[in-house]
Amino acid sequence: MIFWACFIWPDPKGGDMIKCGRCHYENPDGSKFCAGCGAALPSAPVSARCPACGADNPGGSRFCKACGQPLPGAAAVAPPKTAAPTSPPVTTAPARAKPREQKVQQLKTILWIGAGLYVLAAFLILLQVSAIQSAYGAYARFMANTDLQWFLLVLNLALAGLNFYVASRLQTGALKPAKGAFLAMIIAGAILLLLALGGGILFVLVYAAILVGGVRGWMRVSREEKGL
Repeated sequence: MIFWACFIWPDPKGGDMIKCGRCHYENPDGSKFCAGCGAALPSAPVSARCPACGADNPGGSRFCKACGQPLPGAAAVAPPKTAAPTSPPVTTAPARAKPREQKVQQLKTILWIGAGLYVLAAFLILLQVSAIQSAYGAYARFMANTDLQWFLLVLNLALAGLNFYVASRLQTGALKPAKGAFLAMIIAGAILLLLALGGGILFVLVYAAILVGGVRGWMRVSREEKGL
């Protein structure tokens, strides 16, 4: 069969040839089957002609090998994707309001503690008055110290009521009542502390705690009003 193929087919050296993968016979370009063994031949890739310079390029080429121009049918090269600029997260209103609510809750806690200290001071005063009455009986009402103790007892209860009232109505953005209550704690704590210096240590500790709580609450409200 190979002998007859030599007469039927043109000279293999006359043009582009396709080599058979089975018998290695060189077949003319465009052959579908091998003239030597009859095996199917691989199809040659279609060449691409450059529209700019006319050069033939191997099939599948994207750019001309002679001039570098893009070839017809070549897939366009996509530009590299640039990362989108990251923008800072938008803070929502609830996210901003949460820290403010926590600060208001802290102010309420200071007011409640101050009210509890006022009540404790009033209870200690009541114990003192009861002890005086037990010691002097009916003559206790003629003692000047007794009248002062009753006044201080009522004053402490009134200040405790003020703290409870302000704490129960304290809201974000309306901190002036709290500032007034803390100012009252500072003034009352300082005056009562001076009066208690000659008395028991418990009164000194209670009024000192009221004074410190008033100062801390005042400073917190001032920072909140300034937006710090």
